[in-house]
Amino acid sequence: MVKRGLLLLILWALPLTLAAAPIDIHSEQMEVLEDQGLAIFTGHVVARKGDLRLWANKLYVYYSVIGGRRKVKKLVALGEVRIEKGEWRSFSGKAVYFRDEERLVLEDHPRVWHGKDEVRGDLVIIYFRENRSEVLSRGRPVEAYVYTD
Repeated sequence: MVKRGLLLLILWALPLTLAAAPIDIHSEQMEVLEDQGLAIFTGHVVARKGDLRLWANKLYVYYSVIGGRRKVKKLVALGEVRIEKGEWRSFSGKAVYFRDEERLVLEDHPRVWHGKDEVRGDLVIIYFRENRSEVLSRGRPVEAYVYTD
């Protein structure tokens, strides 16, 4: 297990950037597989980048190295995943965030709120750049609770 002081030093040396602002990640343990472009955070994971906040049991951060700097490509969060970004809030068992498209895919009993409105389905896809979402079903009905007043 990585000691907390060493973890903070490693995080400081690991410039995982989604854009200009840094991503702050706290967890109980971290493992970096440099040859695979992967950092794995385990245990009470809390990540923050701008107004995007994420809580999970495990977080996989996929990155590429360009010009000596790491560029995050994708985040995969597993286990009791909670995400907040602007007016969007979600709970799910799995979440995959694609950085370049600013697209979030939620699986494993996702529930998503935009303001007071709530949707549930088997798969929820949120396109942050376009301020829209899709809710898909694989057998059970999609549920939507929309407040009109």
